[in-house]
Amino acid sequence: MGFGKLAVRAAIISIWIAVFFFVLSMTRFITPFKEDVPTLNIFSWPEILSAETIERFEKETGIKVRRHYYTSNEELLVKLKATEGKGYDLIIPSDYMVKKLIEEDLLKPVDHSQLSFKGHFNPRLINQPFDPENTYSIPYIWEVLGFGINTEQYETLPFDPTWNEVFRPTHPNTRISMINDPIEAIDCTAHHLFGAKKEIGPLEIAQIHSVLTEQKPLVEAYAGVRGDYLLITKNCSLAVIPSSYVLRTTKSYPHIDFMIPKSYTFLTIENFCIPKKCENTEIAYTFLNYIYKPDVFALEAETYHNFPATTNIRPYMKSSPTYLKTLDALDHYEGTFYYTRDLLPETESRSLWIKVKAAS
Repeated sequence: MGFGKLAVRAAIISIWIAVFFFVLSMTRFITPFKEDVPTLNIFSWPEILSAETIERFEKETGIKVRRHYYTSNEELLVKLKATEGKGYDLIIPSDYMVKKLIEEDLLKPVDHSQLSFKGHFNPRLINQPFDPENTYSIPYIWEVLGFGINTEQYETLPFDPTWNEVFRPTHPNTRISMINDPIEAIDCTAHHLFGAKKEIGPLEIAQIHSVLTEQKPLVEAYAGVRGDYLLITKNCSLAVIPSSYVLRTTKSYPHIDFMIPKSYTFLTIENFCIPKKCENTEIAYTFLNYIYKPDVFALEAETYHNFPATTNIRPYMKSSPTYLKTLDALDHYEGTFYYTRDLLPETESRSLWIKVKAAS
């Protein structure tokens, strides 16, 4: 190798060494790039909090929202017990699960002084038995169990929205989409037979089994929340179903209507709670004050057709006529709201349910 080539190589190596030490020395004067941004971790049902709302919140506040999902309240409980809630800043459990989370000491008390919307709660949704002072929870959305109907099948004989129409219908061609959860089905039947009686014995259990078995020939399917598809396809005339699932369909299928049961119905409330190990309490309150803003809350209610827990958003709502009619009717509802009860141990409930479904 000639002397000239060696000199070129030495020069190149010297230049790289100089560049390396220059960069190394300059790091003292350069502020490190901060990759961390405020992040809020929300653990919730999949069909809650729209992507549009989350994107708007992120854009307006600079706070990143990371979503985590569960498909049952029981899954939520298991994961919170395993982690003590660490890694989650907000959760949205149902009413009965709030009570269990309180008993497990997994929730942080809510600082109501940080809530800008606290004076607008629907009075029917606060101070409930599962959290009497709303110490650990605030209501977010709610819905009721009611009757989705195919109006075409009730043109000549109007539908009377009583629970008797579920178990002993007056219409000769009634086909029913029935609840598919044994706990709910047993409690509905118990209320129909015995009212709000808190305890049932062997005689009452036998009567419940008898009524459900007598109903079975009228049942098109034990479809639960999927009863809306049976209404859409006109395979059933009556669906016992949570309100939001039917109200969504009424926008596109004019032959479907939703009716609130007379006398009583069953209520479900989804609530915001803060896990005890929450590490981002400040931004959790920032999100709550954002999501309860009337225009934001109205968009959420219209997206999923749940009912809002606050009473100041109606002027912002542009939902379907059936949704607004139902919301107004609930405001003036004179019946009683009940929560679903576990009247039997789980094994007994499932055993009774299997017998009902197996009946010929």
